[in-house]
Amino acid sequence: MSNIRDLGNKINSLQNMQKVMRAMNMIASIKLRKLFSVQSSLVLFNRAIEETRMDVFNAMQESEHPLIKGHRYIEKIHIVMFTADKGLCGSHNSSVQKAVTRIVKENLEKGVQTEFSCIGNKGAHYCNRNEYEVFQQAEINERVLSREELEKISQSIFSRFMNNEVQKVFAVGNVFHTTLFQETTTLQLLPFFQTEEEETRGHQPLETEPSGEQFVISSAAAYLRFKLRSMLLNSYLSEHSSRMTAMENATNNSEDLVNKYITMQNHARQASITNELIEIVSGKEAMKG
Repeated sequence: MSNIRDLGNKINSLQNMQKVMRAMNMIASIKLRKLFSVQSSLVLFNRAIEETRMDVFNAMQESEHPLIKGHRYIEKIHIVMFTADKGLCGSHNSSVQKAVTRIVKENLEKGVQTEFSCIGNKGAHYCNRNEYEVFQQAEINERVLSREELEKISQSIFSRFMNNEVQKVFAVGNVFHTTLFQETTTLQLLPFFQTEEEETRGHQPLETEPSGEQFVISSAAAYLRFKLRSMLLNSYLSEHSSRMTAMENATNNSEDLVNKYITMQNHARQASITNELIEIVSGKEAMKG
């Protein structure tokens, strides 16, 4: 009987968990549906940002400014890490953490230090747990991290690069492609760079207004600000999509487990009834003897 009771408690516990998981799935679905309206615009926005970066680099390719040529010596890099504030969203957080671990290891082997701006509590907890240097951190919750707050974070990072306190700036986060596919991506934000594909296209110097250093500085500051905004929105989309999928899978798996326990409970109950009948029959036969 105790075995039947234990199985019943497990079934009740799993069914209560299912209610929570279904609720989380529904909430994630609603949030994702709201964000879907910005997805197509986000793709165009990100493409425009990258085209602007390429145009600026082409226009100022001969410049010796650190934003174009980079700092002479690389002693420390800055990573902006985008994660969620909470868990239960599949590999959304762990994939970013693994990517960050690889970058830190690769740079330590070169004697290069790493510092972080953590957007999302999971990233901050991960850095603190591994004793990484955290320069600044913020919750990724849209009610807390406003556009103004993100711009402050962007400006502080840009100032550190301009003052040669860090020599490179990267962003690590998930880029949303579809509901079932989000790609963990590492992007160099500063200094400006040119991909291999862009190099094959060649370049044509452009006239700029304003000219020279002022143009490069204002363009780089805007690029960093807008790129962080793009990564933030992609992280929102990826988080809710991953949580929706994870909760749906967890609900299905728990349903299989509930059915398994119900079958075990029925077998145990049937065995108990059979044993009781055997005892009754045996007792009756004993009385006849």
